[in-house]
Amino acid sequence: MIRTMIVEDQTMLRDSLVMAVNARSDMEVVAALSDAALAPDEVARARPDVVLMDVCTENDSSGIAATRIIKGGDPEVRVIVMTGMPDITFVEQAREAGADSFVYKNLGTEDLLA
Repeated sequence: MIRTMIVEDQTMLRDSLVMAVNARSDMEVVAALSDAALAPDEVARARPDVVLMDVCTENDSSGIAATRIIKGGDPEVRVIVMTGMPDITFVEQAREAGADSFVYKNLGTEDLLA
């Protein structure tokens, strides 16, 4: 079972991702947050295998900064950074922060989960 944490400030998208992940037999959501600043502590508590991390979240928190902290504390946690913004600098910033992958939100849910 792949333990998954979702960090996404848009409620509808976060709820949809939770439902899509939980509908799979090989994955489960162990935490869902709207603020990336809370993510490092939640990773330590919930012990996910994978984090789906939005670039910009509630309270102007940076998913990239949270990724750097998470990967610094536990490099085994896989972090997939995602954004809907076409700013290409996010890809390099995510890579420098230690993200394992980067996706744009226009990707289909099934493709993301695969």
